[in-house]
Formats: sequence, structure tokens, C-alpha cells
Amino acid sequence: MSERKSRHVRRAAAWPRRFIVALATLCTLVGSAAAQTRVKPGFNLFTPDQDVQVGRQSAAEVERQIPMLSDAAATAYVQRVGRRLAANAAGPAFTYRFRIANLSDVNAFALPGGYVYVHRGLLERVRSEGELAGVLAHEIAHVALRHPTNQASKAYVAQAGIGIIGMLFGEKNASTSTQIMKTVGGVGLNALFLRYSRKAETEADVAGTQIMARSGYDPMDMARFFQYLRTLAGKEPSKLERFFSDHPSPSDRQARIRQEVALLGPTRRTPAVGGLSNVQASLRRLPPAPTIRNASSTP
Repeated sequence: MSERKSRHVRRAAAWPRRFIVALATLCTLVGSAAAQTRVKPGFNLFTPDQDVQVGRQSAAEVERQIPMLSDAAATAYVQRVGRRLAANAAGPAFTYRFRIANLSDVNAFALPGGYVYVHRGLLERVRSEGELAGVLAHEIAHVALRHPTNQASKAYVAQAGIGIIGMLFGEKNASTSTQIMKTVGGVGLNALFLRYSRKAETEADVAGTQIMARSGYDPMDMARFFQYLRTLAGKEPSKLERFFSDHPSPSDRQARIRQEVALLGPTRRTPAVGGLSNVQASLRRLPPAPTIRNASSTP
């Protein structure tokens, strides 16, 4: 057999092996995607449009109550990271908005309809873009799963009782959402938007892990940040007081994130947005931020 013919035979023989390897890889990726935990939104009296309406009203009130950071470079950086994550969030097609609260506490929170806030104290302390992405992905997941209005809905049903039946089957409009929010405590820094059940927090961790993976980040950075918070708590307990009052134990959350990462399997990484160290250096040159307790306009 000629050398040329021999090469053709070897190439032909290699194709079945290549096909098998490619098929096995595809099956692994499909299997991983199918194995991930499916998280579904819960009961809700609000429509997605009403989420946006309530979120807009709440954001306006929040920004009257607590100081916002006006640093353009820091805000642009958080927005770039946030939008990369939000592009891979499930649920309604909310327009996500990201702002930095000029507060020294290590915390973050989200309002209905896509309004996400990260405290300056958290931005100053994250050790990598992946850790910041983990926090933002968690908050985006709360919004995508509609946890804020789910909690408001459950609180309203508990108070309204039998009177809720007409609303369940009637037309839902702006006045409906206004009525519900007035009954359960109004807009702004409503505790229903800041403190979730353990189940809701777990759902946001799971969905946030999936958002990170789809966005090209290492989802284990979310678990690493929780481990880091436990270390920080021993050094700066006052800065984490609000975080630990609003969220479950970091150790429990780390275990669930690791479990979800194992279900997801290998994920493709993409380069970081970049610029965190410059942003943190710039923030260190600013006057110290107050705590949420000491902020002059905090209720």
C-alpha cells in the first residue's frame, strides 16, 4: 500500500473515534445542564409590569433615604459586571439597573423589577471580580424569581384573608399593586424586600450560581466570598451586622453552592470585565462612608 493511501486509511479510521469523543462531550454538557436544579417563581399577586412599577417607586424612596455614590468609574464598573450577569438571568425581561449605596456596611439588596444596589463597603472588600459577580448574581436571582413581590403577596394574603378572592380573579392594575403595598408596609426599604425566608435565599443562591456559570464566571467564587465573610466577621463585626441579620449562615450556603456547581459540571470561563483594583484604589481616596445606621437620612 502506498504511503498516501495509508494516510487516507488512517484518517478515515480516526473519524469514528473523533465522532464518539465529540458525542460523549456533548452528552456530558447536555447532561450537566439537565441535572441543574430547576427553580420556579412562587405565588404572586403582581404582574411583571407591576414589579417594575413597585420597584421604581421603591428605588426613588430608597435614594431619598440613603446616600448614593456619585463616582462615575465605580458605578460604570458595577454596571458592566451586573449587565453581563443580567443578560443570562431567567424570568421576565426586566431592565436591570445597578447603583452603589455610599455606605460602609458590607451588604447588597435588590428591589422588584430589576433595581440592584451594592454597598460601597462590599465593593471595597471583595477580593476579585468573581466575588462581586457572586453577590450581584444572587441579587439578580431574587429579582428574576420575583421574590420581593412574592413576599408582599404572601403578607397581603395573610392580612386580607377571604377578601383577597376578588383580587385573585379580577383585573390587576396600578391601583391594585398600590393597595397591596400600602397594606404590607409601603415602598422603599420595606423589610419584605430585604429579609427573605431560608428557602428564598437558597433559591437565589442556586439560581445565582447558574447565572454565574452561564456568564463565564467561576460559580465557586460565590462560595469563596461566603467563606471570606466568616473571616471578616471576626475582624469587622459591625460592618457585617446588617448582612448577617438579612441572610442565612454562610456555611450552609457554601455547601449548597458546591452541590449546584457539581450538578452544573464543567463551565466555560470568559475574561473578566476588569478594573476592580483601580476602582477600589479610587474609593480609598474618598471620604469614609457612613454606616446605614449613621447615614443622615436613614429612617
